[in-house]
Amino acid sequence: MKLQIICIRVFQLVVLSFVVFSCSFNNDDNPAPELRYLVAAQKIVDVPLAEIKQRAGLLSGLTKNEVSVYKLTYNTVALDQSPIVASGLVLFPSNLDTLTLLAFQHGTILGQEEAPSAYQPVGNMEAYLAGTLGASLEKGYLVVMADYLGFGETKNILHPYQHKASLASASLDMLRAAKEFASTIDQPLKKGIFLAGYSEGGYASMALHRAIEESASTEFTVNSNLAGAGAYDMVSTAKWVVSQNRNLPDKASTFYTWVLLTFNQLYGINMPLTDMLTSENAQKVSDALAAGDPLKAELSHNPSELFTPEFIQGIITETNTPFIQALADNNVYDWGPKTPIMLFHAPSDDIVPALNSVIAEQAIKARGGSATLIPLGGDSTTHREGIQLYLAYVLNSLR
Repeated sequence: MKLQIICIRVFQLVVLSFVVFSCSFNNDDNPAPELRYLVAAQKIVDVPLAEIKQRAGLLSGLTKNEVSVYKLTYNTVALDQSPIVASGLVLFPSNLDTLTLLAFQHGTILGQEEAPSAYQPVGNMEAYLAGTLGASLEKGYLVVMADYLGFGETKNILHPYQHKASLASASLDMLRAAKEFASTIDQPLKKGIFLAGYSEGGYASMALHRAIEESASTEFTVNSNLAGAGAYDMVSTAKWVVSQNRNLPDKASTFYTWVLLTFNQLYGINMPLTDMLTSENAQKVSDALAAGDPLKAELSHNPSELFTPEFIQGIITETNTPFIQALADNNVYDWGPKTPIMLFHAPSDDIVPALNSVIAEQAIKARGGSATLIPLGGDSTTHREGIQLYLAYVLNSLR
């Protein structure tokens, strides 16, 4: 009987040891990636190299690899810092070893179909064209494009346009989610990353760059920031806008009004529309708000006819303290980055004045940083003409 009991106990110990060893082996040698940010990844498409070259046109010689495209959903924070699930896009070559993260922040978009995660050939097509080309370059990049709050999975809220904090957090958390995604598919990544973006994307790249250096420098190292045509100095931009007495490009008035609506709400200014906009334009925005999309309002193209004289004067003289403070709170130019910034701007930018990049270059250098201003095109090159030149420069420099 004693011998039987001893044998049973020895057998139990052997089984237990085997179980413990197996669990230890599985946990230590094949740990599951810890996913704090990534919620889900959905494959959209594999794009053959021949199709990429067709999209690229004159830049087809830069493209070398077919590209896999995935939509990611990820954890980030809403405007009130509560948890929210947002979305974005990653694009990468499927036949290379170690890749470099390229965070490409998209420019201003007006519809959900233009969001990167929609991956449609509509609007400015930054994801469909530039994102795909970037991922096809010979050096090997995993291109990361956040939708931003207000687009994709968060389409139920109005995008907080030109809001520094939310652009930075949505873009940074998307980078973190992309890094986690890479770990789930055993895709090695280099620590150094590149930042790029034009218009609102240039502005978002500056906000993201600063956020990385101040709060995520152990996670990412910015190799270079290629920022194009952003409104880095929001106060000076506002003064320029309200001083214009001419028709500006289509939708420019929508962009400017969008900024006012965003800051009026986020900063609790609560200024009546009729105190900001002339009566006809205020009514159009009011009607569009009631219909659920303030960006559909057809507004005057001339700022002197869009804004009330009192509002114009308050911005120029800085006596409209609530809005001036809100604008200044969203400046992204006055700091000393640790890594170089290249600033691209069309000299005759008619939506985001080139003074933004001039001021940013001077301020960054004054704070001990490195910044270089590169004009896009000639003296008459405009904002929308400049983006093609910008993309060509960026892709050539990263190839």
